[in-house]
Amino acid sequence: MKPAGISLWRESFVIVWTRMRAKLNRRRFLITALASATLPLVPRVVRAGNKRILLVGDSMIAGGLGLFLARDLEKTYGYETQRKGKSSTGLARPDFFNWMKEAKKQVEAFPNADGTVVMFGGNDVQGLKMGPGDNWIRWHEDGWRDEYARRVTAFADILAPAGQHLFWIGMPVMRPEKFHLRVQRVNTIFRAEMAIRRGGHFIDIWRLLSDDKGNYTDRVVIEPGKKRVRVRAGDGVHLSIAGAHLIADHVKNVIHNTLEPGADDPPAAEDAADPA
Repeated sequence: MKPAGISLWRESFVIVWTRMRAKLNRRRFLITALASATLPLVPRVVRAGNKRILLVGDSMIAGGLGLFLARDLEKTYGYETQRKGKSSTGLARPDFFNWMKEAKKQVEAFPNADGTVVMFGGNDVQGLKMGPGDNWIRWHEDGWRDEYARRVTAFADILAPAGQHLFWIGMPVMRPEKFHLRVQRVNTIFRAEMAIRRGGHFIDIWRLLSDDKGNYTDRVVIEPGKKRVRVRAGDGVHLSIAGAHLIADHVKNVIHNTLEPGADDPPAAEDAADPA
């Protein structure tokens, strides 16, 4: 006959072990259930043939807008993206940063893109550097428009030589008055050049970030019935996080509805408004 102390110890051990095993099994169950619940949401994509999108531009593409747009295209539609943005650049000053050469590098690094997103303009409302030396076409000189339009076309030819889709995002309304007027001029050029280009699409975002009269405002109503949300940065030029999300969502829909018409929602209008 076994001592009573040993029997009690064994019974206690069995009880403790049984409880521990039950806790372990419950924990494994919860982890498995949680993983099962989240798996459908990652990556939460609607496959559309793995479209390839190249994004290039200035600080708008280098910053939140480009980041959110690339991420949304990947997560929502399963697109492959490559993004190259560089602040304080454009087509006006190839002596500072040569986007023609960079565009060739990007096309070589990311070939066979189904579409390319471009956003420039804010750094181009100035004189155009013309080759070596002190050769310029000043902003108010007669040849400025024609030369800038030529550069837009040359840049587009590098990115979409066979008429592939090219989505050129226009400049938003600006708070500084002089800047506000100048970006309208480059928007007019972007719109005209994309209109005559096979596969060209000008995406006008002016009304998305303006008041009901087309003027600058820091805040807009994003969701009907809710408070106005700040969409611009403190400089009155760049976008806030909410503003970047707003524009990225709009551009994402335009791109997808162009590449995959009828796949999901009704086609979104490319032009939010004509500021002119």
